[in-house]
Amino acid sequence: MGARMLSPYVDVLRQPGAAAFSITGLVARLPIAMVGLGIVLLVTSTGGSYALAGGLSATFALAGAFVGPFTARLIDRLGQHRVLLPLAILHATGLIGLIVGVERQWPAGGLFALAALTGALMPSIGSLVRARWALLLTGTPRLRTAFALESVLDEVLFILGPPLATVLALQVAPPAALIAAAGLVTVGSAALSIQRRTEPPPVLAHHQHGGPAALRQPGMATVVAVMVLMGGIFGAFEVSTVAFAARAGVPGATGVLLALYAAGSLIAGVVVGSRSTGASFTRQLGRAAVLLSVVCLPLPFVQSVPLLGLVALAAGLAVSPVLIAAMALVERLVPARRLTEGLTLAVSGIGVGLALSASGAGILIDRFGPSPAYAIVSGAGILALATVAARGRSLAAAERRTAGLASLGNPAASPLDLSGAAPSGSSADLLDRTAAAIAAHPGIDMPEPSMVAWHPAGDQDAGGWSDRSGEQLRTTPAHRPAPPDTAPADPNAAPSQER
Repeated sequence: MGARMLSPYVDVLRQPGAAAFSITGLVARLPIAMVGLGIVLLVTSTGGSYALAGGLSATFALAGAFVGPFTARLIDRLGQHRVLLPLAILHATGLIGLIVGVERQWPAGGLFALAALTGALMPSIGSLVRARWALLLTGTPRLRTAFALESVLDEVLFILGPPLATVLALQVAPPAALIAAAGLVTVGSAALSIQRRTEPPPVLAHHQHGGPAALRQPGMATVVAVMVLMGGIFGAFEVSTVAFAARAGVPGATGVLLALYAAGSLIAGVVVGSRSTGASFTRQLGRAAVLLSVVCLPLPFVQSVPLLGLVALAAGLAVSPVLIAAMALVERLVPARRLTEGLTLAVSGIGVGLALSASGAGILIDRFGPSPAYAIVSGAGILALATVAARGRSLAAAERRTAGLASLGNPAASPLDLSGAAPSGSSADLLDRTAAAIAAHPGIDMPEPSMVAWHPAGDQDAGGWSDRSGEQLRTTPAHRPAPPDTAPADPNAAPSQER
């Protein structure tokens, strides 16, 4: 890994406040790689079945997947600092309650209800961090590098998290992994929530509620479906690997095997994120899906722990490329006012797939052993490829439409109403071009008339396009619309009448 490969990551981390929110986000989401495995180890260590362990882990993930988008919408509306820390504290309290319930052998119904409540309260830290990156870098090629960095850090989590959870649960005490997770999510969330300078501003209610939800944006359903299948791979692989290592007589190898899988993904993520490519995100997703389907095929036929480690390392190589392309597509397809919601939908898709596959793998393990359960991993990889192949053309069309809009100042982020004043000259041309782009994009919703006006630079204002509330539209220097052609200001002239 040379300096040239790492330099794009160093460059994005030099953005103001970027290193701070990325590192604290890493701490806050480390529990993601610990809680599922921690639940499985806690339940099985106290005499519970793999079916119960997988079911509780699945319920936890599924609740978070379904509630997460609503929480994200609330965060978009109120701001991260108002929602994140209270949510993290409630989530940590739920984890402690789940520990008590398992150790005291509460009825299964109570355990499932508690797992659902705790999962629903889990903050989607990865989405919040990516929303901050989007605020800093939207419209620049460095945003893809930043998303690649976060995918690489996700894999770092899954290299550190499983061994840490395994050591804590097996060498310290069965509930130690979940206790550590509760502490990390609370401390990390507190550190992230106080970083107000890089926090995306709350979205005005009339902006947020106008237009289709994130899932209804063209192409988003395909991306979420792929993420569900990625979650299917993750959930089945994790539960099956726990059982495989236990049946082989080396339960302590679970963390190492899962870390090798994550290491493969980390290596691929570093390489993909450091290289620029002219291929569209849809094409990148298709290529990654082909690799994913191939590397997952051998898993059901592996019979030894060392061989499983090699296959897991190879299988991990296809994970980050899929996630990087998918997250970049979300940022491209979803309006800025719904970006946290869109990113959380993608993460929630992983949670849904993880929940269903973890539960299914637990049932197969109890009946047939771990090797047949790996067939869920292989099947999910094949289905991911089939999904991209079937919907690739429409996904590419949606990406092309929104890419065209981004070049006109990102109207998808802040829709322009063309019924207001149209200054002469270049501004009129801008409006004509913007109107043509919006007319070609059925996913863009139009706000009420006269929402947008140009305001010139002042003593404390750089000038720009703003909506009627005074909120400046989100445009980047590379894609900022040109100001209207105006004559030099006459200090003695009367104020102009805005149309």
